[in-house]
Formats: sequence, C-alpha cells, structure tokens
Amino acid sequence: PELDGPESVRDVVLATERVHSFLSGLLAGLCVLLVITATGLADPHTHARWLPLILAAITAGWAVLHGRSYTDRWQGTALAATGATIVAAVCVRYALGLGSPTALLVCCAVTVGVPLIGLILAMAIPNNFYTPVFKQLVEWTEYVALLAMWPLGFWLIDVFAAIRYR
Repeated sequence: PELDGPESVRDVVLATERVHSFLSGLLAGLCVLLVITATGLADPHTHARWLPLILAAITAGWAVLHGRSYTDRWQGTALAATGATIVAAVCVRYALGLGSPTALLVCCAVTVGVPLIGLILAMAIPNNFYTPVFKQLVEWTEYVALLAMWPLGFWLIDVFAAIRYR
C-alpha cells in the first residue's frame, strides 16, 4: 500500500501492521495449544470422566466468547473454530477410547448438535443491535469461564490432592 502523509503517520501504520501480525501469530499458537491440551486432558478411562468434559466445554465456550472481542475477522474466526475443534476432538477421543456404540452415538450427536445450535443462535440473534445489558452479560460470562478453567484444571491434574497430602 502507498503511505501518504508525514513520516510519523507511516511509522504508526507500519507499527500497527507489525503488531497485528504478531497478535495473529500468538492467537494461532494459543488456538493450537488449547486444542492439544483439551484433547490430551480428556482421558475417558479416569475415575471422573465428567471433569475433563466440563473443562473442555468451558474452554471451548471461552474461546468462542473471547473471539467476539477482536475486530479482525480472521482472529475471531480462529477462536470460534478453536471452540468447535475442541468439542470435535474431545468427542473423537471419547468415542475411540470408550469403544461402545452408545459413546459413539452420543459423541456424534454432540459433534453435530453443538455447531447446529451455534448456527441457529447466529441466525436468531441479530448481529447489528445488542443492548448494553446483553453485552455486559456476555462479557461477564466470558470472565467466569476464564476463571473457572484454573481450579478445574488444577483439580483434574490433582494439584489440590498433592497440596492436601503433602
């Protein structure tokens, strides 16, 4: 692009483009890391199978909600795709790990149902007008999901048990 104007404006535009590409790279790395860790922690053979599922669902929900805060469409889409990928990857791991027809049916239903619910909500909720109360509610939901990930993760990897029995 041609940059007209004083040199200080050109410097600001170039620095903005550099920061934008740096943030895109960080988000891409975060998305890959979220999918790998959520899938890796979701072990269907533990005594508390529900805990990794709750952690993966909260992580996927946080990724989708956090994606709305970016003005760049690619960055928001990457985080929304990460949420859907976490759901699909955890479902595949549980379906392969448990190996029962019931688990396969439930995982297929979740893998199809979650994007379908998202599509219905995207069509039902208007994208041009949000009330301030609704925006605040979504923002607080994102914060609660972010704060819930830490204790659930510590509980899943037995940090609390290690502290208790030290």
